[in-house]
Amino acid sequence: MRFIHTGDIHLGAQPESKREWAAGRGDELWGTFERLVKKIKMDPVDLLIIAGDLFHRQPLLREIKEVDYLLSTIPDTKVVICAGNHDAIKKGSFYEGFEWSENVIFIEDKNITKIDIEELNTCIYGLSYHETEIQENLYDHIIVDDINKINILVAHGGDEKHIPINRKKLAMSGFDYVAMGHIHKPDIDEKSRMAYCGSLEPIDMNDIGERGYIYGELNKYKLELEFVPFAKRIYKEIDFTVTPTVTNMEIRHRLLELMQENGEENMFKITLDGYRDPDFEIHVLDISGIGNIVSIDDKTVPDFDFEELYQDNHDNILGMFIGKYLNKGYLNDLDKKTLYYGTKALIDAMED
Repeated sequence: MRFIHTGDIHLGAQPESKREWAAGRGDELWGTFERLVKKIKMDPVDLLIIAGDLFHRQPLLREIKEVDYLLSTIPDTKVVICAGNHDAIKKGSFYEGFEWSENVIFIEDKNITKIDIEELNTCIYGLSYHETEIQENLYDHIIVDDINKINILVAHGGDEKHIPINRKKLAMSGFDYVAMGHIHKPDIDEKSRMAYCGSLEPIDMNDIGERGYIYGELNKYKLELEFVPFAKRIYKEIDFTVTPTVTNMEIRHRLLELMQENGEENMFKITLDGYRDPDFEIHVLDISGIGNIVSIDDKTVPDFDFEELYQDNHDNILGMFIGKYLNKGYLNDLDKKTLYYGTKALIDAMED
């Protein structure tokens, strides 16, 4: 059996909505989901698993209809969906009683339920969230009924507030595959026959690195899994080392080159470190406007001449502070940071 395992698609989210360059990110989430369905239409798989948080919040009826239409275009693929903590089936949810296309199986029950897919010789186990937090270990004590069939558990959760998962217990439960959702970072544990697919697109700046889906081939004797990068754009980290001779224009130009090398369509978290001229001020606001930058962490420190500063200030508090560290000889990283930042603070205080 060939399958695709995805989840945490978060349709309806608006990542980086306050940034001008990200005005279309919400549409990109829909676009990537549509792109995945079109890929399956061109190269059909037997099963598509959506392991929770298809939507970022309670879906509107028209949104469910859009998803159902898309899934109806791959009639030869069985689709299994459960609701996660973000799109939990609360009172009045449009999930309740919705009539999905014939190839779509929506797991609506809040308790573990089993669904037989006879044509695939497969049993799917799973549940849907009916509240945003579930602290019980609901996946720990499931018993597989028929070991002659392919048994798959769709499991959304994995932290203290969202169905804690004991991987050792799951590995011994008899499932041929455990398709997990909720954690946005992909994590394949082929030996234990389980995986987190990660989010299809990154949702916030903590979702660093590639995002996509898992392609798998499965029978009773073998499981092969492959992570497939698929996101339109991803978050990347760039570390930039500042030198005492650098200028703001040089920083902008060199960062722009680095962003182009890393795919300028991506989104970047910038860390500035190194030593700068004590009289040089980095224009963080100007730098943030050169591309898809979501954060700039300035960890640079002034390149002070401590011997000269000590000689000029040996009879005041600044000199006493610097002398304490100069007499140490060897300085560890914490000592160096304390010396640099302390010196800067004292100089600023004396100038005021």
